[in-house]
Amino acid sequence: MGSLQAVKRKRLRLFLVIGLVLSAVFAGWSWFRPYEWGADSAAGCRVSLVQVRKDKSFYWVEMHLKLLEGEGYDLMKPARLICAGGRELEPADTTLGGDREQGVTTDLWFRFWLEGEQIEGPLRLRINEGELVVKGNEGVPRLGASGSEVFVTNRW
Repeated sequence: MGSLQAVKRKRLRLFLVIGLVLSAVFAGWSWFRPYEWGADSAAGCRVSLVQVRKDKSFYWVEMHLKLLEGEGYDLMKPARLICAGGRELEPADTTLGGDREQGVTTDLWFRFWLEGEQIEGPLRLRINEGELVVKGNEGVPRLGASGSEVFVTNRW
């Protein structure tokens, strides 16, 4: 009887270790995966995350972008959000981040004000000489009870 319990304990430990390893692999993959696979390098940056907040029948879409190593943001070529119907929107707010003393920009934040039907389709951001996929799915994103959600992939 004692050896049967020992076998069960060993088997249970093995399943627990396998479960722990699989959980760690999934957490690492989730943490390090890019927002968009195969992003356009001509854009000079990559999307880090996007936060969507509902405001009555409208949506605030705020995106955080990281500039690629050695790249800059050309202020003379303004960013535009392209909705499914082809309509281009200017950002309601633009924030630059980086080292002020050295005059280096490393991060960008854009906020866009979208109407309900504009957020239903795919969204692309035209920046510098390229385009980035902000939202690749159709439909209105599911937001939590707070009316806000942060997305770390373009599948929302």
